[in-house]
Amino acid sequence: MTFQPGHSGNPNGRPKGIIDRRAELRGLLEPHAKEIVDKLIEFAKAGDPTALKLCIERLIPRVKPDTGINFELPEGCIDHGENMLKIAHDITVAVACGSLTIEEAEKFTEFLKHQRCAIEEAKQKKKDEIWERERDFSEGS
Repeated sequence: MTFQPGHSGNPNGRPKGIIDRRAELRGLLEPHAKEIVDKLIEFAKAGDPTALKLCIERLIPRVKPDTGINFELPEGCIDHGENMLKIAHDITVAVACGSLTIEEAEKFTEFLKHQRCAIEEAKQKKKDEIWERERDFSEGS
């Protein structure tokens, strides 16, 4: 019988009580973990390249490539529409010239959008506080 799209080949799923192979192997290794790690360290100290690699990979996190974006913002704040249009234009030009990748431009634009939202929220909160104070003052008079 050929596979029918939309129908599971195993409708009942994994039978209950079946242990995942990785969990089973982990259970077998766990009682010996200290001895295994000690042996790994011993081999690493003796100069075994595989043991050294394992130890280093576990001790030192992998360095992520520098994802900094070298892009100069125009003078002024990003909370003004004119400046945002200028920034959008400059980002487009930078992509066209090859000084920014499309991915970098997208990330940077997303970052600016979040910054702009945070600024707008702060402005709105300030306006709301002023409005509440004025309302409380007028109600108290």
